[in-house]
Amino acid sequence: MSRYTLPLTLPLLFALACGDAGSASSDGSTGDESTSEGGSTGDTGVAARPNWHEDIAPFVAENCQGCHQAGGIAPFSMQDYAQTWPWATVMANEAEAREMPPWHALTTEECAPPLPYKHDAQLADEEIQLLRDWAELGAPEGDPALAAPLPAPPSLDLDSPNTVQTMASPLTIAAQGSTLDFFHCISIDPQHGDDVFLTGIQTIPGNRGIVHHVLIYTDETAASAAWSGGVKQDCGGGAGVSAPTQLIGAWVPGGLPMEPPPDVGVRLTAGARLIMNVHYHATGGGDAVDSGTGLALRWVTTPPEYISIFNLVGAPGDGDSLTGELLIPPGAAGHVEEYEWVVSAGGQAFPDSIEARVWAVAAHMHKVGVDLRAWLVDRDTGEETCLLHTPKWDFNWQRVYEFDGAVGQTVRVKAGDKLRVRCVYDNTLENPGVVEALAEVGGDAPIEVHQGEGTLDEMCLTAIGVAVKGL
Repeated sequence: MSRYTLPLTLPLLFALACGDAGSASSDGSTGDESTSEGGSTGDTGVAARPNWHEDIAPFVAENCQGCHQAGGIAPFSMQDYAQTWPWATVMANEAEAREMPPWHALTTEECAPPLPYKHDAQLADEEIQLLRDWAELGAPEGDPALAAPLPAPPSLDLDSPNTVQTMASPLTIAAQGSTLDFFHCISIDPQHGDDVFLTGIQTIPGNRGIVHHVLIYTDETAASAAWSGGVKQDCGGGAGVSAPTQLIGAWVPGGLPMEPPPDVGVRLTAGARLIMNVHYHATGGGDAVDSGTGLALRWVTTPPEYISIFNLVGAPGDGDSLTGELLIPPGAAGHVEEYEWVVSAGGQAFPDSIEARVWAVAAHMHKVGVDLRAWLVDRDTGEETCLLHTPKWDFNWQRVYEFDGAVGQTVRVKAGDKLRVRCVYDNTLENPGVVEALAEVGGDAPIEVHQGEGTLDEMCLTAIGVAVKGL
């Protein structure tokens, strides 16, 4: 993998897998009062509480239907009562385990982030209890006439885009034996003319049933213009070109357009292209075609107050190892690797008069990883600010976490501050990720794991999105 200073190539897989929640219990009843559809009204005729219409539907609509919709990536829909109630017990179980909705940036004893994250999909404790109570009542429907108002769905469309561009040629996705996951790169010509500064990026999935997640990179030299049909198949997790690139966005099912804070923009030079790294997940039900995946882009031509860049810290990235070569012995549980980067710009210190603020953060490991924590250490005081903790890491559920606040409210970073990254690994058969990775290569016992991009290699990476004033 090529390494670059500010900005950096960022071959991450910020993916969200809605996942198969399993099979619903065939017994959704609580006794003679249950209806044939799982509902319960009791002898009084008054709708039992909690019920679908009054209690459950509002937060399901807000937090679940982005994936669980007709034609979506999830294996079943939750768009109405009839489709949802058979899954009530499974929903309660998954919510109590904090497995669904998938959201892995948590506040823990080790980490209290300075600001909340935007679009936090976690259910409140009260909502999880409502799900359990609903399931134990037999998942009653309630009275539609008493239905609570559903929250207005957030718009998935970018407001006032300057251009909408889609893939130049279609792709056919089909399972190849047991292989269901494919990574193909698509070249997009924004047709922007002069230098511009992106303030909004919307990913348009051409086939929601198979588009699992998307990463968006700049292609400053337009190297991808040479790809036949505008596509490079089997490009792995990166941009598919050897020239310098920068990750500028990511999309997951149900994801909203990416919009940096006000007064922040992503520089796109004249003649540059964009590359979409698309993770396709085959359904196993035959050929599926994607002919419409693309991007809607909004930009300004006047440089904004802040320019957004991403830095990659860890292995492989900027910084030094505090624990030596990344090597995870077979059978090792709780194995720790740690990295430290002294903040700089291209290896050079920058004056305190340059204001730089962290507005987004992301983590990346492979399938042996189980826990990642990233934090800043102030150069003057030694004070620590935790940016991200993913104590229940899962390779399939990765995303960029954006802090919810104006850019001036986010954490300021100075030259000489230190960014530290700690990764924990479990290289045993007790780790489902290891079992899955071994199965992909026909193995049945853990092996020694080193740094690399393969299924049974590992990484320890944190990406920080930094808004730099006056860059």
